Amino acid sequence: MIQVQRRKVSTHHNPLKTLAARTDLKSEYTDVKTGVAERLMKLKNLEKIGKNSSLAVEALAGLASTESFTSVSLKSTDDTSSGFTKFHPKDHVFLILIKGRRHVQVRLVEPSISSLNSGDNFILVTKIEIFHFIGKYSNVIEKSRATEIALSIQQTKDLGCKASRVITLDEQKNSFSSQDFEIFWRLLGHSSPTPPDVADAGHPDEDEQYESALIDTNVVYEVSNNQLIPLDKYWGAIPKIKMLDPSKILIFDFGSELYIWNGKCAPGDSRRSSLRLAESLWSEGYDYSDCAISPVDAAQVIAGRKKPDDEKKGSERPEWCLSAKLTQHMETILFREKFLDWPNSYGIIKCKRPEEKDRDRVDGKIVIDPPDVSAMTSHQNPPVDLVLEGCHLGRGTGWFDDEFNRQYLVTTTDVTVWHIEEHSYSRVEEESAGQFFSGDSYIIRWMYLITVTGRELSGLPSKHAVEGRDRCAYFIWQGKNASLNKQGTAALLTVELDKEEGPQVRIVEGFEPPAFLNLFRGGMVIHSGKMSEREEKEKSKEVIKAFFCRGGREGETSLLQVPFSSRQLRTRGSLLFVNSRRGIVYVWYGKNCLLRGKRNAFHAAEMLRVRKPVEMGLKEKPEVIIVEIDEGEEPEDLFGEGMHRKLYGTISRMISRHTPRMFHFSSVSGEFRVVEVFCPQRDEEHTAFPFLQEELYQASQPALFLLDNGEELWLWQGWWPNTGDEDQTGSGAVRWQAERRAAMGAAVEYWALGHGKKGAIYLVWAGLEPLEFINLFPTWGNRDEIAELNMRDGRTPGEMLSLENELTRLTQSTYPPAQLLQRPLPEGVDPTSLEIYLSAQHFQELLGMNLEDFQKLPSWKQIDIKKKIGLF
Repeated sequence: MIQVQRRKVSTHHNPLKTLAARTDLKSEYTDVKTGVAERLMKLKNLEKIGKNSSLAVEALAGLASTESFTSVSLKSTDDTSSGFTKFHPKDHVFLILIKGRRHVQVRLVEPSISSLNSGDNFILVTKIEIFHFIGKYSNVIEKSRATEIALSIQQTKDLGCKASRVITLDEQKNSFSSQDFEIFWRLLGHSSPTPPDVADAGHPDEDEQYESALIDTNVVYEVSNNQLIPLDKYWGAIPKIKMLDPSKILIFDFGSELYIWNGKCAPGDSRRSSLRLAESLWSEGYDYSDCAISPVDAAQVIAGRKKPDDEKKGSERPEWCLSAKLTQHMETILFREKFLDWPNSYGIIKCKRPEEKDRDRVDGKIVIDPPDVSAMTSHQNPPVDLVLEGCHLGRGTGWFDDEFNRQYLVTTTDVTVWHIEEHSYSRVEEESAGQFFSGDSYIIRWMYLITVTGRELSGLPSKHAVEGRDRCAYFIWQGKNASLNKQGTAALLTVELDKEEGPQVRIVEGFEPPAFLNLFRGGMVIHSGKMSEREEKEKSKEVIKAFFCRGGREGETSLLQVPFSSRQLRTRGSLLFVNSRRGIVYVWYGKNCLLRGKRNAFHAAEMLRVRKPVEMGLKEKPEVIIVEIDEGEEPEDLFGEGMHRKLYGTISRMISRHTPRMFHFSSVSGEFRVVEVFCPQRDEEHTAFPFLQEELYQASQPALFLLDNGEELWLWQGWWPNTGDEDQTGSGAVRWQAERRAAMGAAVEYWALGHGKKGAIYLVWAGLEPLEFINLFPTWGNRDEIAELNMRDGRTPGEMLSLENELTRLTQSTYPPAQLLQRPLPEGVDPTSLEIYLSAQHFQELLGMNLEDFQKLPSWKQIDIKKKIGLF
C-alpha cells in the first residue's frame, strides 16, 4: 500500500505573521562589486584612444594597469647583485690576474703576495675598494684590458663592489700614495712596513704559452636528467656565445672558478638539480695532472713560487676559489671575459641619454663633463723613492722611515758600465763611466749596501748601526735614438750578465731616477749620436760642443748635448760650452738662473776638469780651464764662430722663482680626467725645467696638456694622427672639440682658483709653438711633419691665441645660415645637430616652423627636412 506524504499546512493563515517567522531572509542589503562594469568601461575608453594612437590596444591596457609592490621584499645586493649569487668563498676579496697577448686570460687567483709578478696586471676587488696593479713589464694589451675591466666593475657595481673610484698602482711609475700602497699590501696579507718582494716577469714567450696551457683546462657540462653531461666539443676550447642556449643549464669549471649558468627558459626542476650537481662537483676537488698547468696555482708558477712539475691536483679546492650562480643576460664580468666573442660594451663611447621629452630625437651630440679642478689646485708632491727587493732606497742615498723612526743609509760599493753593440757588449773604462750616447744602449751594474740606524730617546741618531748584505741591481739605459736591435740586445745580455740574480730596471733617456744619477755623482753626460761615430766627429769642423745642465741636486746633475745654436739658450737655465781644441769649459748662466742651478753647472764643469773624459776630447789636454759667463757678457771667441751673438732664446724681464706644473687631460678610460705629470727628479726646492718635449709628443694623440708656469698658463693641443683611415669630421672630431671645450673651461677655473688672475692664458698647437712656450723646456726639436698637419687646418707657426676668446668662440650658440651651409664647419659645431645653431628667425625662415614644432616631428621627418635645406 502506497502512502502519500501530505504537505503540512500551517494553522496560521495570517501571511504577515508567517513572513515574520521566517529566518532565511536578510533585513539588510549588501552590495557585491564584481568589477565587470568598470572593466567594460575601461575597455571602451581604450578602444576610443586606440583609434588615435599608434600603439595596440593590449599595449595601452598594460600601460594603464597598476600594480602594488607593498608586499614585495627586496634582497640584499651584497652577493646577489645583477643576477650573481655567490656560494664560495665566504670572504669578499677577489684577486684577478690579467695575462696574455692574443687571447688575454682573466682568471681568479689566490689573494696573496705570492700571486703577484712584475710582468702582468692584477685587479684586487673588495666590497668598498678596487685596486689596479700594473706590473712594470706588462704589455700594453694587458694594461688596456685591465683598465677597462676595473672601470667596468667600479661603474656597474659588479662582484658586489661599491668602490667610488679605481686606485691605480703602477709599479714602474710609483704613481700611488703610501696610504693606498699599504692598504693594497695589507689586503693581500702583508703586514710588514716594508713593501714585499714582487716576483720578476718571465721570458718573452710566456704570455702566449700561458694562454694555450690555460685554455686546455676549460671544462663545460650540461645539466640533463639530473646528470652532468660533458660537452666534449667545448672542452679545452675558448667558450663562445653560441653555446649559451636559453633553454639549457650549463656548468663551467675553470679550476679556480665554478659557474652555474641558467638560461632564461630553463625548466625549474633542472635549476634545482643543478645546485646539487655543482656542489658535488665542487666537493670532488680538482685534478689537472694531464695538463701543462693547473689554473688553481697558475699564478704561483708564473711568479716562480712553484715549479710547473709540482702536483696539480687536490682533494678540495682552496677557500679563495669562487662558486656562483649566474642568470642569462646578467652575467658578471669575470664570467664574460672568458668568452671569445662576448660584446665589449664598456669599450663603446656612449652619448648622453636624452631627456624624456627628447627621446624620439636623433642626437649624436657628445657631452663631456669637466674634470675636478679642486684636485688640481691642491698641490701634492709625492717623494721620490726607488724600491728594490722590497727596500726603500729613496734617491739612492738613503730613506727615513717615519713610522719606525729608522734611517736607511745606502752606500755604493761599485759601479760597472757595459756598452752594447748590435750583438755584443764591451766594458767601459772607469774614467768614461757616466759618458752615454743617445744612439746606444748601456748596462750598469750597481753594487751597494744598506745600513739601518735608529734613534735614541733624545731624538738624536743612534750610534749603533746594522749593516746589511751585499746587494746588486742592473740598470738598462736606452738612448732615445737607440735602435730596436740594441734595445733587445741590452735586455738579453742583462740576463746573461746578471749572475747575482738582482733586480733589473729599464731606464729611458731623460727620465732617469735620482738613484741612477747619483751613481755618477754629477758626472753623467749624454752625447748625441753613437759611440762608433765619435772619431768621425772629432775629425769634423765641430769645435765647440754645447751641453744643457739638468738636475735638482748636485749629485744628480747631468749634461745633455744640444745643438750649438742660440735657440738653446734659456734665461732660467745654465749651459756648458766645451772647446776641446783650447781646453776651455765655458759655464753660461742665464739672467734668471736659480742659485742651485749655478752650483750644479759649476760642479759638472769641475767633474769634466778632473776626469778629462776622452769622449769630450779633453784627454790629451794638460790642463782644463773653467770660465764662468753671465747672460749678456759673452766673449767674442765663444759666439763669434758657431752662432749669432744675439741671445735669441732669452727674456729680459725678471721671472719669479717657481716650479712649473703640468697636467694631462685624457679620456682613455672612458671618463674625461686630468692627471698631474710629475718630474722623476722632483725635489722640495724649485726646479726650473722639470719636463721634456717628449712627454707631450709621445702621448696618445690628439692630446691636451695644461702647463702652469706661474706667470702664464698654457694649454697645449696635439694633432690628429694622419693614419689615412680615420674620419676627422665624424664622431671622433666631435668628441675632440667637446674635450677641448671641457679642458678650456677647467683651465679658466684653475687659474681663477689657484692664482686669482684673469688673462695670461694661452692656447698653442703642436709643431707651431711660440718661442715663449718653447723656452719652458730644456731642449726643443722642430717637428715639421706635425706642423704640416696642423697648418692644413689653418694654424700658423708661432700662433698664441687667448684661451678665453677661443672658448667664447667655441661655445657660440648661434651662427648665420651661410656659415652652417659651408664646409668646413666652424670649430665647435656639432655636425649632427646643425639646426640648433640657427636663431629663431632663421629657423622659421628655413624650416617653416619653430624649434618646438620641429622637435615634435618623428626622427625620419626631421632628417628629411634637414636634407632638403642642406643641414644634414
